[in-house]
Amino acid sequence: MSALMKNIGISNDNTSVTKISAYARIDYILRFSKQAILVIDESAEQNAPISSQFLASLPEQHNAAYISLSAQFNNIQIRCRIIEQLYTGELFDPEISLAVSVINLAKKSQQSISIVLDSAQHLSLQLFHELSQLAAIAKKANLMVNIVMFGSAHAGKTVANNKSLFDNKLTLLSAQSGQLLSTTSAIFKNTRPKWHFINQNKWLIGALVFLLGLAILVVNLLQLDSFNFSRLVIANKQADISLTEVLAKPQTMVLAINRAEIAEPETKTKTKTETESTKLAARPKDIYSSLINPLPVLPKKVPALPASPADVISAITAESANSLAATGTVFKPLASRRKVQAIIEQNKLANQVTVNNDYYSNNLGYVIQLAAYSDVKLPSTLFEDLTTIDYQVYQRLLNNKPLIVITSSVYADKSAAQSALAGLPKSLSARQPWIKPVTVINNEINVFLLSQ
Repeated sequence: MSALMKNIGISNDNTSVTKISAYARIDYILRFSKQAILVIDESAEQNAPISSQFLASLPEQHNAAYISLSAQFNNIQIRCRIIEQLYTGELFDPEISLAVSVINLAKKSQQSISIVLDSAQHLSLQLFHELSQLAAIAKKANLMVNIVMFGSAHAGKTVANNKSLFDNKLTLLSAQSGQLLSTTSAIFKNTRPKWHFINQNKWLIGALVFLLGLAILVVNLLQLDSFNFSRLVIANKQADISLTEVLAKPQTMVLAINRAEIAEPETKTKTKTETESTKLAARPKDIYSSLINPLPVLPKKVPALPASPADVISAITAESANSLAATGTVFKPLASRRKVQAIIEQNKLANQVTVNNDYYSNNLGYVIQLAAYSDVKLPSTLFEDLTTIDYQVYQRLLNNKPLIVITSSVYADKSAAQSALAGLPKSLSARQPWIKPVTVINNEINVFLLSQ
């Protein structure tokens, strides 16, 4: 009884379609087709009593989730609300599809599930597809999962535009008549007139027309200017210009020739300032001579700069490394020396406890973080509390400052660590200890060692 195969269209004449109860149609589909249902109506007042009637008819042992959607909800928030209402306290990944999360949780409890969503027009296409897939997978796995959504015609348009994704998975139902709707029904078609877009965006269209007219005007002006520049320049009341006369005149190129070098001897009495500031226009033979015999360009000498301290240290280090390699001495890497130095400084800082980073690197599992101090001198009451358990100590960075962290010994799995956490003495439980993976501790130790 899929709405995409065996469905009817709703005509504008309400007398041509027999009206039945929408709730009765929902109950029939959930009993036999077991598909996801989308109830469509233009008014929210029609959907409200139907959703309330459906929720009231559910038995007490039925696991139900009801969400009234809004445009502010995103996909992750909707997934979280659905699963938290169905399975309180269960861990789940909100980025995983509902078809996977709900099915995995339903197999554990073996309980009937009903998911009711109001204002479904705010659902994205992704969630529509996840909910329809959830109903289809539950039907194949013989799980009782009922999915009923109530929304406006906009939600039906979303399904109708992507009807290939919902074939035999989702049923469209009219809240007004209780009849099945086809994806080609008139209610899902755009009934707005063609000029509606123009009426709604007349200011934008006017601005575009103005910009287009302005662009055409600018192009025409540029074309007129280009035509004026392309015309031949004709000299008024002048004879034709001879090429030999033009070449015989001094050109615009200026050569650095001092007038004092070619002037007569009596003109050499000019001052040096007047001579340097006076230039001659180049003659054609001077231009030809400079082109034939160009002056050589001397390379610019770069002054030698003094060596920086970093260059001196780099040269000394390279020379020392070469001498050690020649004598066969093994040079220890800087990272290893830095790590050893960091461990020695750790033991100096934590003079009341022993830092043992190797203990964490050689074990996998979980520990209980008991306390963390930035002060070197730990309180004496802490050591009195630690006498009853086996503890370990490591050092990490917090806000670029060293921090001494005290943990329990490593437990193989998280359940063992939780049992040990419940059995801690009251004096240690009052410090609010918590479980921490060893992999996280090793990362913190590595960050601390690299910072030293």
